Amino acid sequence: MNKNIILSSILCGLCLAPFAASANDKVETVYSAQKYQQVCKGKTQGDQISFAYRGIIWNGTCEPQFFASGKNAAVKGDEAELYTACSGNSGAATATINGTEVKGKCALGFTPPRPK
Repeated sequence: MNKNIILSSILCGLCLAPFAASANDKVETVYSAQKYQQVCKGKTQGDQISFAYRGIIWNGTCEPQFFASGKNAAVKGDEAELYTACSGNSGAATATINGTEVKGKCALGFTPPRPK
C-alpha cells in the first residue's frame, strides 16, 4: 500500500510538471526591441513607465540601451552588454553580445528595475 502511495505521488508530480514549466513560458520570450522603444517614444531618460504586454504588466524606466537590428540577432534582452554598450558612446552601431559582434543602435527604451 505504501508503495502505491509513493508511486502515485511521483506520477502526479510528473503530470503537473509540464503545467509548471509553461506558466513562465510568456516571460521567457517577451523581449521585443520594437515594443521597448515604442513605449519610451516621447519620453526622456529616467521617466517611469508602465505598460501591458502579453498579459504581463511591466514597470521600469526609459534608459538608453543598445537595440540589435535584424531578427537573426540572438538577443534575449537580459544581456549586460545591452545596457553598457551605449554608456560611453551613444552613437554605437555595434556591440559585442555573448562574444558575437551585433549591429544595431543606441536608443531610449524600457529598462526593468535592476540593482546598481
